Amino acid sequence: MHLIPVPTRQRAPPVLCDRFLSALDDRDQPTLRATVRDLLGCVNILPGATCIVLGMARRSTYGEAARVITSSLSTRPEAA
Repeated sequence: MHLIPVPTRQRAPPVLCDRFLSALDDRDQPTLRATVRDLLGCVNILPGATCIVLGMARRSTYGEAARVITSSLSTRPEAA
């Protein structure tokens, strides 16, 4: 039997949160892909403006945003 790892609920360092926000602002897909993996399970609260941009409820966490972005990146059709 194989267990699926579940991200632990923890706080992320500010530098990682800043990297995520910068990647969103710059639409830097490679950095965004790398950063969201490290933010899964993060309980830090997103800035309100970022929640609005991502269409998420106020006081959503970086971990929730990482899950949403990971899902959207994996379902995006590949460019021809």
